[in-house]
Amino acid sequence: MIANTKLASSAPSYAKLNLFLYVTDKRPDGYHNICSLFCAIDFYDTLSISPAKSTFLENTGLGVPVGKENIIMAVDTLLRQGYSLTQHFKISIHKRIPVGAGLGGGSSNACTYLELVNKAAGLGLTLEQMQDILGRVGSDAAFFLYRPMAIGTGRGEILSPFKFEEKLHFVLINPAIFISAASVYKDEKLQLTSLSDLPKMPTSNKTDDIISMMTNDLQAPVFARYPQLSEICERLELAGAAKAMMSGSGSTVFGVFKDSATQEAAYKAMQQAYPKYLVVKAESL
Repeated sequence: MIANTKLASSAPSYAKLNLFLYVTDKRPDGYHNICSLFCAIDFYDTLSISPAKSTFLENTGLGVPVGKENIIMAVDTLLRQGYSLTQHFKISIHKRIPVGAGLGGGSSNACTYLELVNKAAGLGLTLEQMQDILGRVGSDAAFFLYRPMAIGTGRGEILSPFKFEEKLHFVLINPAIFISAASVYKDEKLQLTSLSDLPKMPTSNKTDDIISMMTNDLQAPVFARYPQLSEICERLELAGAAKAMMSGSGSTVFGVFKDSATQEAAYKAMQQAYPKYLVVKAESL
């Protein structure tokens, strides 16, 4: 029996939305440079760790791989190779955030595991060290260190905290379509936004400023493949969303609402319209 139950801990692993996502140019390493406003929301997986003789991952809820291919295990490997992690953990995740949905679920899981282990094992990692580790496993993973909101540039790993005091109200719809981000970035229909055409970043705490900037350069190629996603956006706006669009590389689309009453009515309407889809009501953190 392994003692030291102080090493056991649990935390929510939040999803994110891209409130805007501009793709500016292709990099020599094959990735693209972006400019995106990330926003963490109160829709989350739950991740727990507890002492074990060897490190392994178990999952309940939505299906995800639990072997070495899981991004959590990639973080664990880096910690053992370069940061003197010797303790082992049973990692339990209750998965609610769909995979391949544009919500950053895997990246968030990686960040939450890193934060839990850093504290439980007393590794004393700095923010810069954690950001480096997460940047090596996923382009947007380091954002979750900067929640609730941050502007990401480069591959998404260069982050600037963004202060926004108003609560944002969302309805998310995911039609259970897995979309590979890599395939979207390679799509010939992807149109880039030049740096000179980027709008000025919002400077006030007004929802209207965020709404005015909501666009996603990845949306056109995805909607060309899956026109039902465009239809969902139209339904969200007919239901009262001030703006509806796709998050990340999809397949989740979301609407932003100016008040909780309109959000609630739209949430109920979307549940009726799409009984086989995942429909989520969420707020910004």
